[in-house]
Amino acid sequence: MQYTGSKYVGSFVNRRMEGNAEYILPTDTRYVGEMKDGMFHGEGTLFFPSGSRFDATWEKGLVTKASLSSPIWTRLEESPQAAMIAEMASITPSPGSSRIIGTAF
Repeated sequence: MQYTGSKYVGSFVNRRMEGNAEYILPTDTRYVGEMKDGMFHGEGTLFFPSGSRFDATWEKGLVTKASLSSPIWTRLEESPQAAMIAEMASITPSPGSSRIIGTAF
């Protein structure tokens, strides 16, 4: 997973993002955490430009477990919706940008 205009600070294994890293999307949303095979994988946090954050456990780029102590939660019943919003924020390119399929470095 990589987008035009994004910035990656971390290691590569077989030309894919891997290990502890920071990934900054063109929208200035930042992911700080573990990467595997070019995707969010393991413990990681999304930091949004608004100042809010979303702490979660990721598997192959998808949220598998969200932290209820993350400040994004306001009411427990909103949890699934918030997880979907965070997931979409991590994979949706900003208007006018193009998504890169595959990683070529």
